[in-house]
Amino acid sequence: MTEEVRTVVLNALPLTKAKEEKLNNLFAKCIEGTEYLLAALSYMEIYGDKLSRYELQKKTYEYLKNEIGLPSQIIIDLTKDVFASSAFRFSKYSIPYNVPRSGRLSYTKNGNPVMSISIALKQRIGVPVAQDGAWIRFNEILKDGYTWTAFRLKRARKNWQILISLRRKVEPIEETESVIGIDIGSRCLAAMSLISAKGIEKQLYFGRDIWEHQRDISIRRSKLQSYSKKGVDKEKARKKLRAMKHKESNYVKTRCYEIAHEIVRIAKEKKSVIAIENLNGLRNTRGHRKSNRRTKRMPYHIFRAALESVSKREGVKVIAVSPRHTSKWCPKCGSLGKRKAKGSIFVCPKCRREVNADRNASLNIALRAAEVIRNHKLISSQSSEGGPTVNWVGWQDEGEGVKSWHGYLAPDCKPTLLRVGS
Repeated sequence: MTEEVRTVVLNALPLTKAKEEKLNNLFAKCIEGTEYLLAALSYMEIYGDKLSRYELQKKTYEYLKNEIGLPSQIIIDLTKDVFASSAFRFSKYSIPYNVPRSGRLSYTKNGNPVMSISIALKQRIGVPVAQDGAWIRFNEILKDGYTWTAFRLKRARKNWQILISLRRKVEPIEETESVIGIDIGSRCLAAMSLISAKGIEKQLYFGRDIWEHQRDISIRRSKLQSYSKKGVDKEKARKKLRAMKHKESNYVKTRCYEIAHEIVRIAKEKKSVIAIENLNGLRNTRGHRKSNRRTKRMPYHIFRAALESVSKREGVKVIAVSPRHTSKWCPKCGSLGKRKAKGSIFVCPKCRREVNADRNASLNIALRAAEVIRNHKLISSQSSEGGPTVNWVGWQDEGEGVKSWHGYLAPDCKPTLLRVGS
């Protein structure tokens, strides 16, 4: 059994001047307390004192409580944060609260939600919570069995936000009947192949609209930038640029999560393991100008984070395999082929197999993952040189009734298994 952690951001309604002043004062005290804790921690490291969270709290508690005036529970949470990570970013700082000691959710007589928080010794204020889409989503998540025991209060421009950590126990899917291979590309975000002992059961494409959307926004942005410098109405162009500042990132993130939900739904229905390429370091690759532009626009890390998050929530396992030759290997004969027609078609020089390149890569990823999954007998061991197989396994490949096999890397280069969310 694993534990899934989710964070929901609730928006606070505008506060009165008195509440705003009290919160700003508490925020300043927390920053002062954090600086004092960092100094105390450095002193302990230099003079060889026993380094532990208990010792740090023991040395600093009285000063933080009596001199700075912080509530007891906030002192404990601050000490924990500083001891865990001394590299604090004060500009993105948030005030920690523990439920129910220093903070809790309550309701007014009219039924409006209010977050009751401690700001000083025996002093509390209520932060009204906006009943918007985030509040509705928070209540829907609670109905799914999530619980929460802590939250953080964070400054968000002129207003405040409440960051709530939700936890739930998740039963992982133990039985594995199939493997889903996902090839991530620039034109098509995710090409999917689902294989089982029956063969290739399903092949789908997701996210073809993302590239077009990014391209359209890029063209629009470049025109507005030129208008803001040389156009007649420069201020209007600058205003439109500010309005579309986060439009591309919001669209890409939303689509990545929608696609991740659809893939995980299929995986849960088919009792599948999801396999993706380990493309860490993708942004450091070098190519020509257009190639670099396509590579940098690929939302690989956003999509992978979305896939891992949704998979863990549903108890589906995700593994990452080596990306070596996944786009060049022929799953039918094991030879190295090449792409043509601007990289959209894969052609094998030996067996003359022609297929969509993204579909071919996703199939190779699924087959490679099947080789490293324990106790999985979808395919048998093969020679990496393209020799005869030990045992033939039948695959329904691209609609043709042929027997195919997959040549994998030599034993010293065999991809390692990376389990995510287990």
